[in-house]
Amino acid sequence: MTIATRPADGSPRGSVWRAVFDAVPRDAFLPEPGGGEEPHGMLRTMFEALDVPDGGRVLELGTGTGYGAALLCQRFGGARVVSLDPDPEVLGKARARLAGAGYAPALAAGDGARGCSEYAPYGAVVGRPVNGRVPAALLAQVAPGGALAVALSSGIAVLTAGVDATASGRFLPVLARPGAGAAPSVRSYIPALLVPLGTAADVPLPVELSAEVPRFLGGLVQPDVHELSLIDADGRRIYGLVHPGSGSWARVAPRDDGTARIQYEGARDLWGERAPVLAAWADAGRPRPERYGLGVSADGRHRLWLDNPVDGPGWFLPG
Repeated sequence: MTIATRPADGSPRGSVWRAVFDAVPRDAFLPEPGGGEEPHGMLRTMFEALDVPDGGRVLELGTGTGYGAALLCQRFGGARVVSLDPDPEVLGKARARLAGAGYAPALAAGDGARGCSEYAPYGAVVGRPVNGRVPAALLAQVAPGGALAVALSSGIAVLTAGVDATASGRFLPVLARPGAGAAPSVRSYIPALLVPLGTAADVPLPVELSAEVPRFLGGLVQPDVHELSLIDADGRRIYGLVHPGSGSWARVAPRDDGTARIQYEGARDLWGERAPVLAAWADAGRPRPERYGLGVSADGRHRLWLDNPVDGPGWFLPG
């Protein structure tokens, strides 16, 4: 993914991070394509959003090549940085790169869903949580008042930890563009998406599915669902939603009159899960992502809200 837009940050914090990015030798960490790092623009946006208490440790979710950990070490010092990755081989390669550049953060192998209790509590957490949700176990490891700058769907949520293992905050006014390509398990559904098969229905379609905010909202509602944009045999643009785990798919064929033909199969109604939030977005006047916020409860429930967490419209996101 690449950042679609990012406002210039002229704040002291932004100036500090500009110096950090200039100081870290990026080529030492990103010599290979597909290293697992968030794109350079995404990393900088998340890092500039961090507000770390003095002396607090920072936990990075997903070590990748070690580039993000190097940036955090340059900013906070290696003694305050912990980087977590599920793959020991990835950690080994990252450790060598970090050492070669003069950085020595704590590197831990483990499942991001469980956080890293060995070095808790944390003053800040940054990265992309597994499964598109902030896990309750991780929240319990963040000190009250600590910050979480987390990539969810194509957006970045900046949350503040509460005293009771909760967190709340808003999304930044930036969105990332989706990367190209799809996994073989997803591509195998393309024949079914191109041919009009399955159960059919005609539905209103008040949004352009390829637009930034509908994609962002769809990814929040269904972080485990893949999106495809295809051209059918008649040269018309169609959209596919695929969940290989359940064998579910939906084919959305827009019409010029603001409706669409939906065809679908599988245990999950993929379009039915997504449609209410998209319709609410259209009804609200197509707000930008910064008008949305997120609350995470101690039991891991996620509530997306618009404008106001108390009396604004809200939706609980499926687990």
